[in-house]
Amino acid sequence: MAASKKFSLPFPGRALADRELTYDLCYERIPKQDRARIVEDAWQCGCQAARDAYERFDGCTDFFSVFEQTGVKVRERDVDYVVGGQRYFSDYLSGKKTVTLYTKAVALWAEENGLAMRDAENMILSHEFYHHLECTELGLTSRRYQVPMLQLGPVKLGKTGIKALSEIGAHAFVRTYFTCAGLLGKEGKHGKNA
Repeated sequence: MAASKKFSLPFPGRALADRELTYDLCYERIPKQDRARIVEDAWQCGCQAARDAYERFDGCTDFFSVFEQTGVKVRERDVDYVVGGQRYFSDYLSGKKTVTLYTKAVALWAEENGLAMRDAENMILSHEFYHHLECTELGLTSRRYQVPMLQLGPVKLGKTGIKALSEIGAHAFVRTYFTCAGLLGKEGKHGKNA
């Protein structure tokens, strides 16, 4: 990705992060007074991780190279991976230190958002890099806030994290990293006001 090229980032911005939380299966178990705070916490976690990674990798926006440097294998599969009406662009398997990039799905996303294929791949991989950092350095963002797994009246059983918080952190990571690289204006296509 050339440093002089700017583009709009088709990832949710901070304003859309609140909506992302509503998609989580545990959303109704999160007390209303905690919702904005935990979204902001996850967002800031992703932003800080991006600034740290940007410095650590000298601003490299080639995430194929970043993964290679960290010992994670990137596999490319020429498929449009759709399950249950949901399109998946990539998967990170922490135990295997492997990312699978579904290139046909990424190509559709790139075309829809007016991105070059390599730019789209690097953005998707940067999202997965945040998940790699969660598993190896940061701790899972989804576990920064937990709710009961089951609640029957006053009885609360077990605890579970909020998966959406990890996705919010990953979105913040992508936005912040590419903003640091000068490839994205502060607002972007789906920026702060989106």
